[in-house]
Formats: sequence, structure tokens, C-alpha cells
Amino acid sequence: MISVHDALTLILDTISPLGGERIGLLQAVGRVLAEEVHSAREVPPFANSAMDGYAVRWDDLRDASADQPVALDVIEIIQAGAVPAQAVTTGTASKIMTGAVIPPGADTVIRVEDTEEQDGRVWIKRQERPGTHIRAGGEDIHCGQVVLERGRVLRPADIGLLASVGRSTVMVRQRPRVAILSTGNELVEVDEALQPGQIVNSNAYTLAAAVQEAGCQPVPLEIARDTLAEIRAALYEAVRHDVVLSTGGVSVGDFDFVKAAMDELGIRRLFWQVAQRPGKPLTFGLLRERPYFGLPGNPVSALVCFYLYVRPALGRMMGQEKVFPPVVSATVGEDIPKAKGLTEFVRCRLIRTNEHYQVLSTGSQSSGVLSSLSLGEGLMIGPPELALLPKGMHVKVLIFDPDQFAGEEAPF
Repeated sequence: MISVHDALTLILDTISPLGGERIGLLQAVGRVLAEEVHSAREVPPFANSAMDGYAVRWDDLRDASADQPVALDVIEIIQAGAVPAQAVTTGTASKIMTGAVIPPGADTVIRVEDTEEQDGRVWIKRQERPGTHIRAGGEDIHCGQVVLERGRVLRPADIGLLASVGRSTVMVRQRPRVAILSTGNELVEVDEALQPGQIVNSNAYTLAAAVQEAGCQPVPLEIARDTLAEIRAALYEAVRHDVVLSTGGVSVGDFDFVKAAMDELGIRRLFWQVAQRPGKPLTFGLLRERPYFGLPGNPVSALVCFYLYVRPALGRMMGQEKVFPPVVSATVGEDIPKAKGLTEFVRCRLIRTNEHYQVLSTGSQSSGVLSSLSLGEGLMIGPPELALLPKGMHVKVLIFDPDQFAGEEAPF
């Protein structure tokens, strides 16, 4: 039986990023950049006005004030998108709109609020520093500059940046296609009437949602019944995908055929069973370097193993550098018993007081009570050497936050 730390290390040591694919900008949010992006242009491409006002020569404003405004002749109106027709010379000004090209000769823009125009002349009522309210060409980005590094997770501002440098498509890491295989004679689909001894295949929906949340593509497969032939056929279909998640059939029962089917297909099993609770009967293997996760059948165990091991592996396959869940320190608010000899992940809720967290159990820690996971905000990490997490003890808590799988170091 392998430790939690060794299991995660072994999994991530076998994972490599997938190849790249070129996609449109609006499909690229949240994807990992697979190329270094250089700008082929200056941004902005020309000096432009940051305000509605008047483009002037600063030398003409040396003595301007509210008491002694300087009068200038208005020679043209420059709208955004237009090219100036005249140069600004001594004693003249061009009325200019925000974003419009600065005309030749002008070196400053005066806000319209600080002026008064009448009969083709404008009175400037204050002096500004040279260059005020002018955005220089290339002020944001220079031609040839590296604007985004390979490995970056693209955010909305990055998409705008790519558009500004003229990139309508971008090369990103592929998203893993994740086959989800549920095994068991007792399972039925969600809209089927339950017969005695049957339960809904909730694991398929839980895991598909978790895969989507991770930014990958879930591919739920049909339920495989507890026969070696059916599980073998289902696994043969599943291994066509980038990752395989199976649930059930990895324990030690008489009808747990997944391990036998794995052996027949040539899936190289790297470990079976992890010293943890919930999720002890976890299997991990490889087929042609494609990862296979044999998750436990109990719903809590399956999802906890997904967060601990599968989610970081999927992040690594997508080229993400920060793949671990966020961790906070907290104080245990009540005595919580645990299994000695196993790292226990206690479903918990957090109470924040004066910049400090107190952590409480969500109730039953049975691996079949999915509601206790739904009610929780995270998983309290119980060290294997303890049989009790006493009130007042300091512990680490893994947080359920889909937007914050951004830790650089494993929490255990």
C-alpha cells in the first residue's frame, strides 16, 4: 500500500503535456498557451488623444491661466478614425476626440473642460505639462515584443491583448478527452425507475461535472455490468481516449473484474491501494503512456480521489504549472476521531474569525454520504499517525474552489 504523497508524486512523474492545437480567440479563455506570442505591430499604432479636447503646442500655453486665458484659432476637428489634414502651428489648435490621431506640430492636449470655444477660437484657461493627455505610439506594446509567454493560462485581458496585436487565433495545449466508465450490476441511469437492489449511477454525473470544471472534455460511457467480458470490452473502448476514469470493480470482491481486464489489455498497474480514507482502493496505471485511474465505487471516495490525484494530472496534461488545490491553515473546532495509520480527508466547513479559520466536520464521514461532501467547503488533512484530531489542533485544509487550483507545491 502506497502513501498519499508517493501516489501523487508517482502519478505526476508519469504525466506529460498534450500537444498543441490552434483555436479562435473566443475559445481560448482558460486554455494554456502553447507558444510564445510576439507582437507584429506597435500598440497603439499611432500617438492619440486620451481626452476630448484641443491638440496644441505647449509653447503657446506658457502664460495660460483662468484669469488670463490664451486664445488660439481652431483649424479643424479631428474625429477618431480620421487622419489630420493640417499641422498645428503657432497660435492654432485642432479640436480632437478621444482616440483620434495627434496632428503634426501638436505636443499636448487640453481637456475640453478647461477651455471655452466661440466663433472659431478657443480660450485655454490652464497650463499643462508638455505631453499631457497624449498616448504615444507603442506606449503599450512595441513591435517584436514578447506579449505572452508559453505556459500562461489565458484570461480575458490576455484575449484582448492578443486581439490588439492582430492575432485572431492562438496555439494552446489540447484539452484531455476523459472517458468515464462505471461498473456494477446495481447501477441504472438517472431517469430509470429503481428496482429492488438498484441505485442511480450518480458517479458518472459527479465525475463528468468534475472533469468539466477542470476544463477538460468528459466522455461518459455506457454502464458495464460485472462480467469480465463486458468490462474488458468497455475498457477497450475507454482506452481510445486521453484519460480513463473507471469507478467500482477495483476492490477485493468476487465480482471485481477491473484489475483482470486491465491485465488482459496490457494496462501497466503502477499501484493499487493508497493509505488514505476515503479512497483506499485506488488503482493507477498506464496504457501506451495514457493514464488510467481505477477509482473506488463509493461516491465520496471517487470524488475525493479525483480532487487529490486526477485533477492535478489533468492540469499537468493541459500544460498548467500550478495544479494543486489551495490550502489554508485552521484550528480544529471539535474533537474529530479518525482512522489511525491512514491519512484521512475529513469533509469539513470553515468558520472565519478575525483572519483565522476554525474547521468543523460536516457530519457523517461515511464514503457513501455524498451530501456531507456537498455541504463542505474543503477537506481537513488528518495525519496518519493520529487516531484523533483534538479540538484546538492546527491542521491544513484543502479548499474546494474551481478557480483556484493554483498551488505550486503539493499540500501533503
